[in-house]
Amino acid sequence: MGFIVGLVIGLVVGIIIIIGFVKAENYRSKLRSELANTVAAFARMTVEDSRKLLPAEFYPSWVVFSERQKLSLPIFSSSVMYLL
Repeated sequence: MGFIVGLVIGLVVGIIIIIGFVKAENYRSKLRSELANTVAAFARMTVEDSRKLLPAEFYPSWVVFSERQKLSLPIFSSSVMYLL
């Protein structure tokens, strides 16, 4: 009799563990899908969209530098030719 009770308890616990793993995997899959959608939305974002979202003072220094300097290509290419 003890063997049958142990067998039944083991089966119930095993099925509960399997159901728990399936639910956890489904929840994890849902989170990964939402994250992928968010990353895809950022990939489709244009410069105008980012300017609407972020004011100028929050741009990184390298972005602000490139906007303010406006380096001309002929000067840059002649300095490269000088180095060669």
